[in-house]
Amino acid sequence: MATTLREAFETFKSRLELSDSFQAAVTTHHNAIRKRLESKRNIRTKLIGSLQRQTKIQPLEGGELDIDILVIFNDFDEWVSDGVSPATALRALGDIVEGDETYRKLEPETDSPTVGFEYKDEIRIELVPSYNFVGDSTSRPKGYYIPGDNKWVLADYDYDAEYISKANTYCDKYLIPTIKMLKAAKRKFFPGMHSYHLETLVTLIIPSIIRNLKSEVVPVSFPLLICGFFEIAQNKIREEARIPGSKSTPADEGASLVDKIGFTSIFKKISEVCKKLLPLSDDEAIPVWRELIGPPFPAEG
Repeated sequence: MATTLREAFETFKSRLELSDSFQAAVTTHHNAIRKRLESKRNIRTKLIGSLQRQTKIQPLEGGELDIDILVIFNDFDEWVSDGVSPATALRALGDIVEGDETYRKLEPETDSPTVGFEYKDEIRIELVPSYNFVGDSTSRPKGYYIPGDNKWVLADYDYDAEYISKANTYCDKYLIPTIKMLKAAKRKFFPGMHSYHLETLVTLIIPSIIRNLKSEVVPVSFPLLICGFFEIAQNKIREEARIPGSKSTPADEGASLVDKIGFTSIFKKISEVCKKLLPLSDDEAIPVWRELIGPPFPAEG
């Protein structure tokens, strides 16, 4: 049982990590499907998404956990007008999965830009077809291209993951845990926001909060980081969300202006609650934080 607010947040942080059983299942599933795909033809695969960025959180009981896998069909060094279309690549990937008896039984579905299916243990696989551009072009940067709105778009997965990892080190390992905590809050208050949109916002905002705290000789803490995030994010949500230097599509591309206005309103309300929370004693604050964030935050001090 937590006796201080700091201990409560440490417990919360620990509970957001994938359980041993979930981690084992994730490893088993992604290794199996990747090995099967790579045996079919000249295909390479790699983990992407929150598992690559190390920002995956333990799902709530009965919740689903996604494993995102990039399926790289080939390298190419020249763009041509009659090349492989995104729709063709998706069909080809779907045919490979459908052609395998094991995965055909899981009833795979194609929904651009992925082919997905779900295991009985509530772990879902999302396969993303890709081609790796290795040539020289003045108009198209090198990297992995994936289907996006009837065209090929660059996904700078490795750069984005490395940037977040380096930012986490710069932030004295506070960034990734804060991302995970805010993803837990997202489940309750703003589930319509794409997880990577939130991760990008947090990555853009938290380092500056930590710099300011250090310059004012104020100890860094998760309550201050979370409250600071909502205070700043309510004014930044309408701006483009992109990791600095990344060639990926902006993380907020799927969010409409109406969505962003809604997120602004929610963030403002949460920020107002935070301002009332910070002066409270630990015993008073712990149950309010539990109400604000929800499980798995400890219920009491």
